[in-house]
Amino acid sequence: MSERSAHLDLPYIQPAQAQKHVTHNEALRKLDALVQLSVADRDRTAPPAAPQPTDRHIVASNATGAWAGKDHAIAVYEETGGWAFYAPQAGWQALVLAETAQVFWSGADWAAVSVGEDLFQNVDMLGVNITADPTNRLATAGDATLLTHVGTDHRLKINKAADTDTASLLFQSDWMGHAEMGLTGGIDFTLRVSPDGATFTDALSADATTGELTAPAGINFGQSKLTHYEEGTWTPRLTFGGSDTGITYDENSGVYLRVGNMVMLQCAIDLSARGTATGDAMIHDLPFDANPLYYPGELFFIGGASQLNAPKCRALPGRRITLLNSGSQGTSSLTHANFTDLTNLKLTLMHLL
Repeated sequence: MSERSAHLDLPYIQPAQAQKHVTHNEALRKLDALVQLSVADRDRTAPPAAPQPTDRHIVASNATGAWAGKDHAIAVYEETGGWAFYAPQAGWQALVLAETAQVFWSGADWAAVSVGEDLFQNVDMLGVNITADPTNRLATAGDATLLTHVGTDHRLKINKAADTDTASLLFQSDWMGHAEMGLTGGIDFTLRVSPDGATFTDALSADATTGELTAPAGINFGQSKLTHYEEGTWTPRLTFGGSDTGITYDENSGVYLRVGNMVMLQCAIDLSARGTATGDAMIHDLPFDANPLYYPGELFFIGGASQLNAPKCRALPGRRITLLNSGSQGTSSLTHANFTDLTNLKLTLMHLL
């Protein structure tokens, strides 16, 4: 039978041993020194000048004086007036009162034990009521998750490495993604949806520079769906019989507004020379190809026109507008004969795509 215990090196009372109380008391002293271990400090290389019985310290490296050669040992000042030293074993823990820190003996040094707020610093994964994994390193399962302020504001930050990466919130049903919002492959804020978790369609996007909103898939107002909105300018070109030979302008400009499949056009043409072309009058180069349905527009000749009753216009396929003259005998096309070098006209027209 061994004479000492394996972990605390306590002496065993041997068979037929005399003065058993000596061995027993030695074991009690050691237990009293090491059980529920706390020490005053761990940075001393020499004993304090006036130690008190039961004072305990962890001896620092390069110890001197009465502690020389006892680096890292637990030093206990005993009632007899001397120091007792106990060599730690791997895993022993002690509370260092001067630091309010828990330390353990690693086998080579005393190291801090993570306690309190340090316990959750730099942890690999954390699961609350659910198991976290290498992809979802922070996971929680419950009816709700609360994030709140500690006085004023509270901001949830989602950061990505590069503009082409993704930083977003993904909404799932039965673990299948159906809606996502955030920075998905760019820096514009995007809201997108999916029927199957694989193919996503952008529903709304906000330009990061201008704040401009776009709805790539359109907006449904109930009875109708708005799929396009656009406004811009265009340059009208007057021809006679399909030719614009010799025609010059003081002004030829236009604007348009497209809402869904409806286009509203306006233009102004001021001639400085009518040119030599002959034939039916038309205006070309509309911004969109028109639906052939007949939607007449208003044509106003400010000056330089002749033989006009009630001029009208209508859009034709091929991005053209034909100019017409309405009278008691019906409608006929305007020709070069109705124009002079001083013709000044305004046009307003609506057409469908």
